[in-house]
Amino acid sequence: MQTTNKSMQALKVSDLMRHDVVAIPDKMSLQDAARTLVQNRIDEAAVVDGRGKCVGVLSAVDCMRAARKDADACLGSCSMPAGCSFQATGKTQAGKQVVVCTLPAGVCPIQKKEKDAAGNEMTICTEPHGVLADWQTVETEDACAKEVWRYRTADPVTVLPHTPVRRLARLMIDACIHRIIVVDEQRRPVGGVSCTDVLAVMAFADAEPREPILER
Repeated sequence: MQTTNKSMQALKVSDLMRHDVVAIPDKMSLQDAARTLVQNRIDEAAVVDGRGKCVGVLSAVDCMRAARKDADACLGSCSMPAGCSFQATGKTQAGKQVVVCTLPAGVCPIQKKEKDAAGNEMTICTEPHGVLADWQTVETEDACAKEVWRYRTADPVTVLPHTPVRRLARLMIDACIHRIIVVDEQRRPVGGVSCTDVLAVMAFADAEPREPILER
């Protein structure tokens, strides 16, 4: 947290931004990304592409949502684990709850076609809680399903270092966020600023220097 003697009118983001940037590659696994957040004791970080451009934000909440989605793959109150990670829940035309296979039709040897509640064709798993043998293992490009880019919040609110602090505060209010990533002209993360940083300069900006107390 930084403080400054500048007036609020003159303050720029560069006057109070933090320069310790933690950036997560969008191709990193979600598990490694979660470990990065824990190791750096932060609850969110910028997500960057191969060129270092900020393409999103990954938060602890995003990681928990992903974990909950995996847990929900187990139907109803069934205590048996799902057999693979390409499963979702669904219902047939008859209203029967089934496990839907999210892989393309014909990719997995234990798939079966059914009609969903709306009458559309869907692919279900015939052995949703079975232990897959080697011959049933599916090799697919979708094996990257656990990469960060699938779970990040895309198009994050960002600001440039020369953005006025008054504009920064308005962005925070309008977007209902407490932290904003600071980027350069190429949208590469160069810092971050939080609402606490803004409060600090509001508390001390324009403050008149106090006269020293003389001892008698």
